Amino acid sequence: MRNKVIITALLLICCACKKGKKALLVQEKNINGFSLSLQYLPSDDKALLRFRLNINNSNGSPLKNTDHVRFNYGLDTLFSFVNVKDTLHPVDVIRVANGNMNGIEYLLLFNRPHAFSQVNCELVFKDWLFTNQLMSFPLEGSAIAHVDSFNQQI
Repeated sequence: MRNKVIITALLLICCACKKGKKALLVQEKNINGFSLSLQYLPSDDKALLRFRLNINNSNGSPLKNTDHVRFNYGLDTLFSFVNVKDTLHPVDVIRVANGNMNGIEYLLLFNRPHAFSQVNCELVFKDWLFTNQLMSFPLEGSAIAHVDSFNQQI
C-alpha cells in the first residue's frame, strides 16, 4: 500500500512538471500576501475528483483568526469545476485538520464528469475569505485522466 502511494505521488509530480504543459495538476499562486497551492489527488474512487488546496501567508507567518466559523462552513459556495460550459459544484469541501498552525488546507470533492475537455477546464475559487479575488486554476482533463490511468495500473 505504501509503495502504491509513493509511486502515485511520483507519477503525479512527473506529469505536473512536464515542460510545455498549459495547465498543471500542481499549481501555486501568490496573491495579496497569500500563497495558494492546488494539487490534484488521484484516488481509487472513480466517481469523484479530489483536489487539495493549501493556503498560507506568503511571508511564512501564521494565519490568524482562522478558527472562525466562516473558514469551516458554507465553503461549497466558493468553488466550482468548469468543464467547457458545464459547471460542477463541489460534493463537499472539508477543512483538513492536519496540525499545520501556519495555514489552512481544504479537500475539495467534485463528481467526476463523464468526459474531460482538452481546453477550458478549470477549478474556480471565489475567494472572499483571504484575497477577495476570483481565482482560476486551469487544468487539463487529459492530464487528470492520464494520472488516473497510472493509479489503476498499480
